[in-house]
Amino acid sequence: MTEPQFEPLARRTFVADAIRTIKDMILDGRLAPGQRLPSERALSEALGISRPTVREAIRSLQAMHILESRHGAGTFVASLSVEELLAPLQFVLSLADGGLEHLFEVRLLLEPGAAALAAERATPEAVDELRDCAVRAENAVDDPDAMLRLDTELHERIVRASANPLLEHLWAATTALGAESRDYTTRLPGVLDQTIVEHAAIVEAIATGDADAARAAMAAHIHRIRDAALAPVQASGSPA
Repeated sequence: MTEPQFEPLARRTFVADAIRTIKDMILDGRLAPGQRLPSERALSEALGISRPTVREAIRSLQAMHILESRHGAGTFVASLSVEELLAPLQFVLSLADGGLEHLFEVRLLLEPGAAALAAERATPEAVDELRDCAVRAENAVDDPDAMLRLDTELHERIVRASANPLLEHLWAATTALGAESRDYTTRLPGVLDQTIVEHAAIVEAIATGDADAARAAMAAHIHRIRDAALAPVQASGSPA
């Protein structure tokens, strides 16, 4: 792997400029996940900034899970997985009043639209994969762990069938944030049986190319899951 070429910053910079420079180098491929950064001294000289500024920028990027420090080895670009990048936001979500309810609002904005697009754009191969996933879920209805995996897989395949890469990334972000709520709701009495019925309706609407029906079926499904997830919170009178 070739050494990245850092360019001196055009003016006296602040920490934010150093952060932006390193982010840009990751985005355009000059720095790759897992790659080791030069030393603080080398970065300071390459960017034309002080070592304390470099150090603060690195700490900020570590807090964002963009960089990681390995004892005795140096500073590296993190794996940049969705789960790692969203970890700070997951913490904020857990603290925010109504955080879970807000997350379901986002899902209701994204996923019914994704289902409608899938109905319009899904290939025959994608439809076969959706049907196969729905059947596997039906056969695993008594296994909450398997159902959790298959539920996530089905929703992911629906979003992928929408043929919108940006929508895929947005869905992945909401899924990572809502992992705990998914695990909780799959273990509630009666939830899995109804989920199987609703998944079948969503898949059938996509298979027949009925965008309106796919949108409505997905919205009804998420509304029900939302109500099940929020019921204990609402009953206790605590903020979601």
